Amino acid sequence: MTPFGEPASEEHSASQLDTAALLATAGGYLDGFTYVGHGHVFANAMTGNVVLLAIDIIGKDWRDSLRHLLPIIAFFLGVSAAKALLWSQWKILRWPRRVLLICEIAAFTGLSFLPQHISDFWITISIAFIASAQVETFRKVHQASFNSTFTTGNLRTLSASIFDWFVGNHNEQNRQQIVDFAVICLLFFLGAAAGALLVQRFGNHALWGAILLLALALWRICPAGGTKLAPAAD
Repeated sequence: MTPFGEPASEEHSASQLDTAALLATAGGYLDGFTYVGHGHVFANAMTGNVVLLAIDIIGKDWRDSLRHLLPIIAFFLGVSAAKALLWSQWKILRWPRRVLLICEIAAFTGLSFLPQHISDFWITISIAFIASAQVETFRKVHQASFNSTFTTGNLRTLSASIFDWFVGNHNEQNRQQIVDFAVICLLFFLGAAAGALLVQRFGNHALWGAILLLALALWRICPAGGTKLAPAAD
């Protein structure tokens, strides 16, 4: 059992490379989708929003500053919601990662049917909230910390691991980190490219691509797709 009272097997499945890779692809996809299709706002990458917010404030562009401030606020709220989900002792939430992915899929399904002319506010705020909850809930690939919705830290880990390899640190953990983070960074990039491309062609229906990726991640951590889970003790 984990400290939160959930079966360790779900935590194990959630930290495998295939699960992390699917989530990272979805993270890049959503950033490409929102930046190109919804007002040049990063729904996942808060660093970009903080920089753009600062530029808007310096330029006294208050309307644009609000477009970048609101996703930051939604990010804070999403992290808090995820923390509450992980700490919950309710029996219905004994598998919080599954609950989160189901909520993500349901939310994106609803957003995908919104008309394209709807205010960008509803799209970017919703995705920022959901993405931050995902960041807080899925934090490990094998034994290393990773981020599924932005990639600066992942690139740092990959760079450090490659350097360590070249100076003679050829242990299994370092090799695993090079493989894991190379895959994660590459798929984040490809996901961003796909999201940016498909939103131009399909509008909000392009969210179906993210839904598919999240559904595969859900399948991976459920009994049919991953390690067989034992029920939590009462």
